[in-house]
Order: sequence, then C-alpha cells, then structure tokens
Amino acid sequence: MRLDIVFPAHNEEDRIGRTLDAYRRACPDDGVKLLVALDHCVDRTADVVRSHSARDERVELIEYPRLGKGGVIAETMERSDADLVGFVDADGATPPDEMLRLARTANEADGAIASRRHPAAVLPARRPLARQITSAGFAAVVRRIMRLPYADTQCGAKVLRREVVEDVLPRLSSHDLLFDVDLLVAAGERGWRIVEVPTVWIDQEGSRVRPVADTRRMGVSLMRLWARRRTGSRAFGPAGRPPAPVPTSTPALTPEGADATTDSTATHEREAPHAGA
Repeated sequence: MRLDIVFPAHNEEDRIGRTLDAYRRACPDDGVKLLVALDHCVDRTADVVRSHSARDERVELIEYPRLGKGGVIAETMERSDADLVGFVDADGATPPDEMLRLARTANEADGAIASRRHPAAVLPARRPLARQITSAGFAAVVRRIMRLPYADTQCGAKVLRREVVEDVLPRLSSHDLLFDVDLLVAAGERGWRIVEVPTVWIDQEGSRVRPVADTRRMGVSLMRLWARRRTGSRAFGPAGRPPAPVPTSTPALTPEGADATTDSTATHEREAPHAGA
C-alpha cells in the first residue's frame, strides 16, 4: 500500500527542513513518498528541499506558479498514483506518527481528516486566543452553511484513497484556504465515507495566519462556495451517506505500528460513490 504525502509550501525555508527530517525518520518504508509542492516560493525553500531530495529519493520537489494552497495541493494529488494520497502543513504542526495513523484509518474507510477540536485531541501548546475565537466561529458557520458535521474542517492533515481523489478533484472550484471545505462537501455529495480522527497538533512559531483578516477573507470565499453549490446539490444528497462518527479514542503518542484508533466504522464494507449525487 503506497502513500504519497503532499506538503504545500510558500516561503517555508525556516521550517520545511525540520519537517522533512521528522517525516523521513518516521517513514523508513519505501512505500511513502514526500512531495513538496512549492507555491511561488521566492526564498530558499527549493534549495532546502533539494538538499533532502539529494539524500533521499523519496523526497520530490514540485514547483508551481502562484496557484494558492489548495491549487498546489490539487495539482500534486492529481499527478500522484499512490493508493493513498494525503496532505499536511509544511510547518510540522502535525507529527508524522499522526499522519501515518490517519493513513491507516483512511485505508479502512474512504478517507480520514485530523481534528484539533475533538475532546480527545492533544494540543500541547495553547493557541493564541484570537485564533481560537476566529477558528471556532468559522467552524460553526461552516457546519451550518455547508451542512458539514465535522468539528474541524481546517486542520491541515487529511488522507484519501486514490479512487476518492480521482472522483472528487474534478468537482472542486476552490484553490484558496477553502479547498478543505470544498473537498469535504464534494466527498459528501458523492457518498464517500470520511472519518474525523482526534489528533496531536503542536502550534508552530512563524505562522502567517492573520486571524481577523484571514477569517474575513475565508468568510467571503465560503459564501461564494455556498452560492456555487446550493443549486441542485446539498452536502448529503439522497444518494449519499453521512460520514462516520468521530472516533472517541485518545490519539497515540507512539511510533508507527502502534495504532491506537478504535474506529468501529472503519471495518464497514465500502460502497462505491453514487453517480446521481
């Protein structure tokens, strides 16, 4: 079972090196590839990634013009031919063991997304208050407007099965920070089972998130996405099925192989997406 992990990066010269160090150590298997998707980087990010690629053939550098975070993720996922394809933020906030646990869960369902808002999630460093407030408010609006039951659509760690990627990507229109919401809405419309999993998430210094300005911009994008999708579709059409319940297990702080997820829905038989959605 092959896994490709996409790292979208925009001017990440100070953080991408240690992230790749951690993922290379945690993923000794040749079945895991690390695809760094550069979104119009003008710093030394490419040089840092090339130094890793020279030492480890599993690391691949892919450079794009300015496409936006969602744009470079979509383009890189589309060119992947792995059985499982995921993406994770380049800052290293999601430890590699958590990403590998998501992959194991996705392999038993249709996909898996990390959640920082689940009661069993572990956040060693407290997020700034402004980010907590804006994040909670945006999550509440997304659930209401887009009819998505997920607690955390914006956590930057998700893994999907190849067939889900091939089915859903052509249906997406968002290339900005709303890519995650668009992805989950489309997956729901098609009847894919996406499991939300509590995660370990370590807030990193150097974040470029501007809580108020970015939330306002995402709110405008959300209204545009809602307007595009409201005619003739809804988050879960009559042919779709709701996502699996959120697992209640505490995320494991153990190396790969010690799978602490006890998702009872992961063993359910998969169904093909419904073309009528």
